[in-house]
This record gives sequence, structure tokens and C-alpha cells, in this order.
Amino acid sequence: MSASATVLKAAPRVGSQLREEGYAYLPGVFEPPFLRALERECDEMATRHYRVENIDRHAAYLSDNTPTRTSHAMMISSGPSPLPTVSHQGLPALEQFLSFHDAVLGMLLGEEVPAWSRSMLNWQTYLSGSKPVTEHFDGEYLDYRKDADGGFTLHEGLLPRLVLVLTLSNENEGERQGTVLRDTVTGKELSPPSRPGDVLVFDNVRMRHSVPTLEKPRRMAGLRSFDFKAVHFARTQASCRPGATYRQMPEGLVSEGVDAVAVHQEFLRERWAKVREAQRAEGALF
Repeated sequence: MSASATVLKAAPRVGSQLREEGYAYLPGVFEPPFLRALERECDEMATRHYRVENIDRHAAYLSDNTPTRTSHAMMISSGPSPLPTVSHQGLPALEQFLSFHDAVLGMLLGEEVPAWSRSMLNWQTYLSGSKPVTEHFDGEYLDYRKDADGGFTLHEGLLPRLVLVLTLSNENEGERQGTVLRDTVTGKELSPPSRPGDVLVFDNVRMRHSVPTLEKPRRMAGLRSFDFKAVHFARTQASCRPGATYRQMPEGLVSEGVDAVAVHQEFLRERWAKVREAQRAEGALF
């Protein structure tokens, strides 16, 4: 049985856990040969596409590269998109992973994911004593301000409804093996297992996530859609879109009624050049 068929068979349980707890943990979804193939293909994506021109057009994102942790992110889709993407043609494991993500996303959100909908592919390598990932929500950060402590405050963004994380390899054991979730509704902190082949899906609007310093190596790959049923986040009323209905959340306001593709196109047309210029001024070419 394929990974997608396995999850679809478990749809009622997965949907119930996601609604009740804000996440769903699926153990052993993918087998070791697939995990090794996906690792190789993610590295191939970096070789093919990690270059200045793809970052300039916002199809690839700046890498977070330190001696103990490396992270890459690029936008892919199963069909032509009106927004920037890079090609994953000829990479069958990655195609299967994207199809799995789209099947899970469509199942949980109740609507088939269109081929033009992009997903951000992110893969990270953590080495011993890795740099921690501070708590955040994933998204296209349209407007943010850096804080004095080195963090940042998001003022406007597009937030994927769900984030899917696949553990490729992990030598860590016990608690806090990987992603740590915090429920913003209850304040409860959770640390699901992160064994090779395990899949974690979580509500990116309700949950915040982080990764602590890991004692041993770990690799993961994740997908999330900034286009399909993404929500618009505004810290204050000043960043809300006219005519859209918003609801309150701990950090600000969110709306499911904003056209995410149109917002992203506007961002690329009117704001991205200035953002990229600021990155270059700080020396962040890659």
C-alpha cells in the first residue's frame, strides 16, 4: 500500500487528532529506501537551483548555513504556477513526496489541491550541538521587523494552514527528538517522536513550533503550501485587507477569505525588490 493510501485509510483518525490536539503524528509512513532517495534528491535540488538568480526572483529562499545546521528552501508545484517555482523534473522521490503532501492536505481541508498550487520544500541537516530553531510559525513573511534580541516580529504574512514534516534520519532518542509544538490555545507544549519515516502534520495557525539544540545528527524534509487555502495574517488592523473578515488569534488577526496568490503577486510586484535590496545590503546574497 502506498504512503498516500495508508494515510487516506486513516483519514478519520488523522482528522480527529488534528482538530482535537492541533497535530497528527503518523509513525513509519515511509520506508528507508525512499528516505535515502529523497535525501539524495533534496541535495540534487540544491545543486541545481541554489543560486542568486533564483533567490532574486523569490523561487528559492536564503539558506541558514552554520557549522552545525544547514537549511534550504525552494518553491515547487506539480503543474505550471503563476508564481515563482523551480523544477523538480526527473526526481521521482520528490514527486512522490509532493503528491503525498497534496493528498494529505486535500484530505484534511476537504478540497483537491490544484496543480498550480506551490509548496515550499524545506530540508534541514542538524549536526551534534546544532543551532536551535526559535519558536515561530511558517509562512511567507510579507512584513516583519527585527527585534533587539535577534528575533523578529511578524506584522503581515501568508500562513499555510498545515505543515507536513518527514524525518529522513535521526540519531537522537528520548524526549525532544525534533520538532517541539506549543498550543497557543492551551499553552501546552508537545514533542512528538521524530524517527526515520515518521510524518508530523500540524495546524500552523494554532501551533507554534521550534527545534531545540540536538545532541546528535538529524535530517528532515518538509512541505507546506503558501497558496492553497493559506490564511492572511495581520498583527494589527492596519495590515488587514479591505473587505476580508478576520478573527482574533494570540499574535494578531487571521483571515481565510484573502486571495493568497493575489497577495503574493502584489508583494513581488511592489515590495520584494526593496526586501531583496535590504538583504544584499546586509551581505545576504544566498
